Amino acid sequence: MEIKRWHKVLFFTSIGIFIAYLQRERILKSAKYIRSRFAKFVSMFASRWVGVQEIGNNQGFGNSVFQDMMKRVGWSTTESWCMYFAKAVHLEAFKDNPTEQAKIKKILTGNTQQSFVNAKNDKSGTYTVSNTPEKGDIIIFQHSSSPYQGHAGIVTKVNTNNTVDTVEGNTSEKSINNGDVVGQKNRTSVVGQSIGGDLVVRGFIRKLIQ
Repeated sequence: MEIKRWHKVLFFTSIGIFIAYLQRERILKSAKYIRSRFAKFVSMFASRWVGVQEIGNNQGFGNSVFQDMMKRVGWSTTESWCMYFAKAVHLEAFKDNPTEQAKIKKILTGNTQQSFVNAKNDKSGTYTVSNTPEKGDIIIFQHSSSPYQGHAGIVTKVNTNNTVDTVEGNTSEKSINNGDVVGQKNRTSVVGQSIGGDLVVRGFIRKLIQ
């Protein structure tokens, strides 16, 4: 009788473990699918604005829809706007989810370095940081001579040669970082590596998908 009871316990325990495994696999596949959709949307939405230019020196934009979007995320005239652009792109991915938008707004600011620190210290499960990129991440650069300043962009593609394709606000073809347009770039993805001058890759801000 004891042996039969033990076999019965073992059988139902095995069934429980198997069901838990299937549930875990289902959750992982679901999260992977949602992340894939997020990354695709972020890439497409960021690319939509390529070519939008400033008017004056951070005074406004030639595209009124873009300018309204930037103002909604906190940008005001005279401010650098690369991080505000990245913030706007991530917020747009959750435009139908006010709760998630509120979490994003608490972490992403208009400052590249503060946003990185906030994401690194986040305990809410909204963001994390990584030394390796994924599509949809926000790449953060840092000035080695001025650690509180930097630059940001949206990762639209991860390449096999330690580079990423990005869409960046406040950039240009001539400038290493700041400029007057939303532009497409190819950047190194190696943390600590320079992209010119004293601007180096600090890391990647990653939206966690729950």
